[in-house]
Amino acid sequence: MAAELLANPASKAGAIETTNGSCLCGSITYTISGTPSTTVLCHCTSCKKSSGSAFMANNFYEASVNPQFLSPPTDEISVFQLNITSPTSTLKMYNDTSPDAGGFVERSFCGDCGSNIFIRNPKWKGAVIVATGTLEYEKALKEWKPEAEFFCKRRGPWLSSIGANEETKFSAMT
Repeated sequence: MAAELLANPASKAGAIETTNGSCLCGSITYTISGTPSTTVLCHCTSCKKSSGSAFMANNFYEASVNPQFLSPPTDEISVFQLNITSPTSTLKMYNDTSPDAGGFVERSFCGDCGSNIFIRNPKWKGAVIVATGTLEYEKALKEWKPEAEFFCKRRGPWLSSIGANEETKFSAMT
């Protein structure tokens, strides 16, 4: 079940690596420490509209974004994998109430160029979801492969030969 992939968003075993990322215009830069707990293609309508594509490629990381960048600010999490490294005057947040899973997700994006940066979902308080396309590591992006797909009921039929293994394709997120 999809929920099992996300129930414990601890990073996978292995060397701690730091990866840089940024929006298209470079106004927002960040670092990610560690490896993602899972890699996902999401086919929900909300992610499709947000990404402007047939799906959205996401990396799930443990902990969350540094609380000074949240709206409203919080001190609930003391370990951060995602750290915004540039001035955040262009970082905007949108409470997206349209996800197929119900509820809402908080989408953070650049107010100048519109690039999606990360997503927080109240259902997964210990996780931050980073838009894979904003990462700047060429080798890892060449090796990136989805471990799961969510909302396959909305998956384009022409995508039949790409994506995750059949056993990790879910019609919804939970």
